[in-house]
Amino acid sequence: MVRKSAPVTDTELAILEVLWDKQPCTVRDIVEALYPERSRALHATVKSLLERLEAKGFISCDKAGFAHRFSARVSRDDYVRQQLEKLAESHFGGALAPMLLTLVPKMKLNRKDRDAIVKLIEGIE
Repeated sequence: MVRKSAPVTDTELAILEVLWDKQPCTVRDIVEALYPERSRALHATVKSLLERLEAKGFISCDKAGFAHRFSARVSRDDYVRQQLEKLAESHFGGALAPMLLTLVPKMKLNRKDRDAIVKLIEGIE
């Protein structure tokens, strides 16, 4: 279970992005995806960040093989939803509509995106 009081740093989020795209991953897979150069220091840093993400409940580790394999325990969509809910709670008293009404008019949406939003809204009961 993800701890609500455990924020994710930008670097941890970069690791989650790799896991969401390619999981399961070894430490080496993640280092190769994030850094053009490789070093023991980078390997150790990524390993430490993975341990922090595991302690926070965002990832799990399969230790069955020689190289441990890491996977996200929360989907990208669930993570984004949680972040938007936090934003709505902290700035809009928990209401999503005022947050979206502030955000959407400022965005440059193409016709396809606008149509998708309208279809989504029309499907809400």
